[in-house]
Amino acid sequence: MLNSNLNTEKYDLLITPHLTEGQLPNFLEQALSVAPAGETRDMLLLSLLTNCAYALPAMRMLHGRPHHTYSPELLTMIVAPAASGKGIMNYGRLLLQAIEGNNGKQVYIPANSSASALLKMMDEYDGRGIVFATEMDTLTQTLRAAYGQFGDIVRCIFEHETVSQLRRQNNEFIEIRSPRIAMLLSGTPNQVSPLLRNRENGLMSRFACYVVNSRMDFDDKVWDIDTEGNTPLEAILYDRLASELGDRYLWMETAGHECYFYLSDAQLKTIRRMFRSEYDNYSAEFGDLFDASLKRMPVIMKRIGMILTGLRLDMTQPLPERVVCSDEDFQTMLLIGHKLLMHAAMVFQMMPELKATPVGEIGGNMLQRQFFQMLPTDFTKQDAIEQAQVLGVHIRTLERWLGKYVQTADIEHISHGNYRKISHKKESA
Repeated sequence: MLNSNLNTEKYDLLITPHLTEGQLPNFLEQALSVAPAGETRDMLLLSLLTNCAYALPAMRMLHGRPHHTYSPELLTMIVAPAASGKGIMNYGRLLLQAIEGNNGKQVYIPANSSASALLKMMDEYDGRGIVFATEMDTLTQTLRAAYGQFGDIVRCIFEHETVSQLRRQNNEFIEIRSPRIAMLLSGTPNQVSPLLRNRENGLMSRFACYVVNSRMDFDDKVWDIDTEGNTPLEAILYDRLASELGDRYLWMETAGHECYFYLSDAQLKTIRRMFRSEYDNYSAEFGDLFDASLKRMPVIMKRIGMILTGLRLDMTQPLPERVVCSDEDFQTMLLIGHKLLMHAAMVFQMMPELKATPVGEIGGNMLQRQFFQMLPTDFTKQDAIEQAQVLGVHIRTLERWLGKYVQTADIEHISHGNYRKISHKKESA
């Protein structure tokens, strides 16, 4: 069951508690059953989506004007403190073991590859694969010398644009047309800036970002054999799911044609209304600095919709050449996209140009500082909502601000719905 009653100040940053039981494809419902509620389950969901995309080789969609063809691969980044249960992401990797084993496909590209080695492996893997790293600094360190090139590679794989390189050492020319590479990266907040460097290069906007705000009691070991020597139920479940996903991969791989994913006219109108609203909300906070993330989030959302739809297709029937997103999956992709925007804003704050500083002192934009100053020392969330209404601040923006203030220790969360401002003035000696 995916619904959960969580009384925390960060509840609205979570994804899975807002999903009703049965809202996701049954495949994902089963795969998520091994994770506890909250941020851990959210991390697993994003890992599952990123890995499952590989098993949908025939799925395509058109987006933009002029139309550009996209496949479902995601670039996913989990930002979490140490001991926060990032090991749950390994479950997603287990789903592709049948494709790697039975079908003889090499799926995963080592994160410690140099830019040249990454391109060579992409070429050897026919332009497909997943870069998987549970510590982002591994990727950062190995690619530091060729950072600009790495940035170019990321931008190209997001758009499936041709990546090429002339290796001077042996005069070898490598060209990968329409690369279909996914990335699943995780790391601590202090590993974000070295990898992404700055907001101007556009790398961050191409990632589906998720920020974990707490430590969790989760064992990074996926599972162990119990004392009786029995295989854990989780392992049995994932072996079965891996086999099912392997069958889906073969079904699509051998179909002989592509399956194009579309939104209905009503769905397109809804997503346009959503982003007009989101643009106004985020512009009030960041000006035009966040435009790149707003521009690319619809692509990420539609890729998620494509994955959800692809996992529902009936394998007893021929692969259709065209499929329209169900209203159920559309609502799911809207929810996930909305939450990912909130998390992207948090990652945006981690970038060097916007490094978090105490808001009560100097941080935040003018409207944000005005809001902070209007708050009494002790206040409730309802008090904050009323002040936000006076300033014309959307409640979603307010919730992001409160979360950021708690992170920067400008505000202390006393109890559910109760807060206290913290003075940063230095005490006189």
